[in-house]
Amino acid sequence: MPTIALADSLRVALVRLQRRMRREHLDENLAIHHLSALGTMQQLEEPTLARIAALEGVKPPSMVKTLQHLESLGYIERSEHPTDGRMVVLRISGKGEAMIAEFRELRNRTLAAAIDSLDADERATLERAIPILARLAEA
Repeated sequence: MPTIALADSLRVALVRLQRRMRREHLDENLAIHHLSALGTMQQLEEPTLARIAALEGVKPPSMVKTLQHLESLGYIERSEHPTDGRMVVLRISGKGEAMIAEFRELRNRTLAAAIDSLDADERATLERAIPILARLAEA
């Protein structure tokens, strides 16, 4: 298969898999960008509006709306920055951490059920493909 055809087939398969995973919801008030912002916050030692917006690839005003929504649902909390009074430090609340853990577990169970439907050869192929997909994601 030519490289461009392989790329197209892989892209289509990954998009379909992503759509299937997106159908799993715990809170209908959350869109994918809300979940993405929470995931980014988990990665940051000191999540601030500017840092979250930069990593999410959006402008700060857009991120303000996202974070306000998450705060209104009780998934994040704000506090004053310890050294810079102009900044606000954000953190995921206990409710937010619990929701993220439950959401990931739900998606993992959904994907595990699909993997369980594979035969042994397909499963072995998938296991070998994971490091390759990880490298492609980093390329």
